[in-house]
Amino acid sequence: MKNVTISMQEDTLRDLRVEAAKAGKSVSRYVADMIEANIRKPPAATPTTRNAQIEALERILSGPKWSVMRDGRMPTADERNER
Repeated sequence: MKNVTISMQEDTLRDLRVEAAKAGKSVSRYVADMIEANIRKPPAATPTTRNAQIEALERILSGPKWSVMRDGRMPTADERNER
């Protein structure tokens, strides 16, 4: 693991220390977790991507229906989980 030095305003550092303490983490771990979460988050869906996803869902949902009924009733938990 590598070390990084950052500079910030004193009041920002004070607030950061408070937030890290609330989370039960060191300032270093708190900042590292925030950065990792920000870097690893999936990219925001663009309108084009979102439209493609909606169209795909509509195709799936408009397909043939599956019959889950057994003898005119919903299956029990044991019946659903049997292999």
